[in-house]
Amino acid sequence: MFGHRGARGYAPENTNESFSVAVEMGVDGIELDVHLSKDGELVVMHDDTVDRTTDGHGAVRDLTVEQLKKLDAGVKFGRKWRGARIPTLGDVFDRLGRSDYRIELKHSGGAYPGVEERLVSCVRDFGLVHHVEVTSFDYDALESVRRLDGRFRTGIIMHGKARWFIPIAKKLGCTWMHSNSDLVGKDDVSAAHVKGFKLGMWTVNSTESAERAIRLGVDGVTSDFPDVVMRAARMSGR
Repeated sequence: MFGHRGARGYAPENTNESFSVAVEMGVDGIELDVHLSKDGELVVMHDDTVDRTTDGHGAVRDLTVEQLKKLDAGVKFGRKWRGARIPTLGDVFDRLGRSDYRIELKHSGGAYPGVEERLVSCVRDFGLVHHVEVTSFDYDALESVRRLDGRFRTGIIMHGKARWFIPIAKKLGCTWMHSNSDLVGKDDVSAAHVKGFKLGMWTVNSTESAERAIRLGVDGVTSDFPDVVMRAARMSGR
């Protein structure tokens, strides 16, 4: 069970505060998103712009890491979280160490030149290659990561039935496939497993959807409310 952007149901998403809440809940790992700043730093942010989650404005790619770190990434979530900052990926690794990470690359090198190289280098520098899975909707990014270092686990993210995407996952050398929870059926789980892939569901936020994921036999879920999913798993004996 991976905490989606940390524990974004309880704390401001993609901040170290949110990641700490998720870890305290006992998640198996942390899901987060990365972009490149204007000066080429890997920064943890979901959107292309900072407008929704911070007190700032503008595209991540147009702001330096110094400018990004001055923004308040917590105040819009609640006054309690005022002062939370946008972390770099290195900041997160420093904070959480040898946790397991699912890192979504929001764009490939076509939009962020050199982003895959910077990600691979950062993960290697922290000795976390075997603790990281790289995911993306941008399949060029996954291809580039695997070409740079074949040790990396990768996973495609899909809007659609998982069985339709099996040939793509196979071509890219992926280990995982991640699908919208509403689109996963027993046939998708079976098809993925037969072909040797693990199938994950996002975003599982209720007891009912957690119980459904357990019945389907998926290999993992991400959730904004990790405690809800873990409680359902305990009740089911999983």
